Amino acid sequence: MTTMTDAMRQAVLFQLYDVHTALPGQIISYDYSIQKATIQPCLKKSYLDGTTQEMPILNNVPVIFPRAGGASLTFPVLPGDTCLLLFIERSTDLWKSVGGVVAPNDPRKFDLSDAVAIMGLLPFSENSLSENNEDVLLTYKSSSIRIKASGDIQVETASKVAIGNTSAEVLDIVSSILGILITSVTTAPGSPIFQGVGPTYASLKLALDSIKGS
Repeated sequence: MTTMTDAMRQAVLFQLYDVHTALPGQIISYDYSIQKATIQPCLKKSYLDGTTQEMPILNNVPVIFPRAGGASLTFPVLPGDTCLLLFIERSTDLWKSVGGVVAPNDPRKFDLSDAVAIMGLLPFSENSLSENNEDVLLTYKSSSIRIKASGDIQVETASKVAIGNTSAEVLDIVSSILGILITSVTTAPGSPIFQGVGPTYASLKLALDSIKGS
């Protein structure tokens, strides 16, 4: 026999089926220009009768990266990447269009259509890119920037590196200096200070030019 308590419990559970807080998700597509993604929630909805149903694909999901005060950090988001989906408590339709402080234009709460995504949530089956629990590490493909616990900074690149501004590049300048030294060695072979250093300057310039970006 169903009691009043049982009926109330069933009614509350029924209402909670449409209340969403947080879920893992998987990227289907991503528009980097406005940080908007299409995402498949990774957990199915379960019902009291034991059946399950895949949740619908979510469109127009804002993707959150650190950004404030004119500074930001972004990185590539690819199909198959996983994320944390959070569901805002009120309708975000108007806010996503204009920003600022606005009144929700729909009475819904904790709805699937009001998701935002934070990249980086992974199952334990995926290995971390961290190599220890001391360094700060930024990696992309085979390149990395590491800030060690000692305060030392280590930059490793799989290809080229460029250091400079819009008008000058440091390694270009150093390469030009080495080029001038090589020319000086060639034009003044009898000078004692240049004897035997031509090949050294040339090899240094060759090594530098092999990593110099633009």
